[in-house]
Amino acid sequence: MTAIERLAEWLVALRWEDIPEGVRERARHQVANVVASMIAGAENDDAASVRRAVSGWGTAGPCTVIPTGERLPLAEALLVGGAHSMALDYDDYVAMGHTGHSAVLVSLALAEMRGGPLRDPLVAQVAANEIGGRLGASVVLGPQNGQAWSFLHAVEGAAVAAKLGGLDARRAAHALAIALYQPTFTLWPGFMGPGSKVLTAAPMVDGARAADFAREGMTGALDILEAPQKGFWASFAWAPLPARMDGLGERWVTDTIAYKKYPGCAYIGTTMDALFAACAEGGLRAADVDKVEVTANLLTVEMTNLSAPHLRPGAPLSPIHINFSIPYSVAVGLVGGRLGSRELGRSYLDAHDAEIRALAGRVALAHDWAMTRRTVDAFGGGADLMRLAPRDALRAVFGYLGMMGGDKEHRVGLAGIWRARGDGKPAGPIAFPARVVVTARDGRRFSAERDVPEGAPGAPRYFETVADKMRIEAEGRLAPGSAERILDLCRRYEDVTAAEIVAAATA
Repeated sequence: MTAIERLAEWLVALRWEDIPEGVRERARHQVANVVASMIAGAENDDAASVRRAVSGWGTAGPCTVIPTGERLPLAEALLVGGAHSMALDYDDYVAMGHTGHSAVLVSLALAEMRGGPLRDPLVAQVAANEIGGRLGASVVLGPQNGQAWSFLHAVEGAAVAAKLGGLDARRAAHALAIALYQPTFTLWPGFMGPGSKVLTAAPMVDGARAADFAREGMTGALDILEAPQKGFWASFAWAPLPARMDGLGERWVTDTIAYKKYPGCAYIGTTMDALFAACAEGGLRAADVDKVEVTANLLTVEMTNLSAPHLRPGAPLSPIHINFSIPYSVAVGLVGGRLGSRELGRSYLDAHDAEIRALAGRVALAHDWAMTRRTVDAFGGGADLMRLAPRDALRAVFGYLGMMGGDKEHRVGLAGIWRARGDGKPAGPIAFPARVVVTARDGRRFSAERDVPEGAPGAPRYFETVADKMRIEAEGRLAPGSAERILDLCRRYEDVTAAEIVAAATA
């Protein structure tokens, strides 16, 4: 049996009763989190471009766009909804992958089309998280990671549509295989700066269609993952980790879900938490700050290095660039006293352009190998590295060295990467350590350090992060009381309908 066939067999057999209540609870909050991200992202200029383009196609349909209320066919509604949820990088993530866009949007849209309570769609959503997160983990030693794994949305779209469409295991396997036949490979220049980044979740449309094709008899390559000649793993990983696909129904990827408190890459969360803690201790505002020193793990540093070339001289500040930049996220957070969708709006960035740029220039970022080791161990990556054959380990290490970006104060050496492999014992699902030292103009210094971002498992106020986000982003955009209505519906998700969710989120 191939890897795809094993996924399909588990997908088709999965029942509500098989899913632990703790996993269901995380999935309910995932829905609320994605809805909040769509409310926040709908005002983004690039998301609005997608919305206007689709409206020009002139076709109405059965699916409602949140929060703007257009009624569109399935494919068009997924395109616009995906642009809304992707626009500010304000979503959720699991170990490993940003699964929420497609897991939630495809299941909610299909549920609106078919009617009835959301119990089965929640099962399909969890299944998509489990399949998408495992597929991402299997290629983590490769040239992409995280949000750039856009192919996850194709396989998740296929999984959701196959599950809700009642496909048997054979047809579901072909649906997954068709979805991965032409996997998208995100290119950094289109992802780190320009508006095309809002299309990153668009492959979920092709995934949903793949299930339709399979239902009508189309076949796919069932060995698409492991095929040695130009198969998925051979093409998308320096050293594939097929064992990361195991444990379906035993270990739940959805248990690792983290909800973003701030719009931006997952790697900025701990820095922003520490920044606001240090400023609160000192009672500091932007005008009081002389400089900020951030020490962080390799992922956080390299995210910033890769984003740096995409801030074009003379160009307006871009929300997408800020999403991936520690200096600019810190600067916007200091100027606004918080970091939410409104601080990334076009009018706000233009009004505070000079102040933000000046503050960003006084933010220093440094790398710490001990922090990187904590990140590697938290995700169990040390165990993977220790099990690799020497040739595969070298391919992975040199692959990473070849793709690292930007001018760095701290050059990354081969020995350092190998030391970061840790002892192979996972310490927890999410850790992006960061330490922030804020120096005030009067010479006072305040510092804070965080390993786990708020909104991640193990952090304080885990589920409360989602509720806070919903209230903040819905205020002034939806009718009074809408945020509480949405949160209440999501708590009872399996007993309510998609029409109720949509009505509250477009009021």
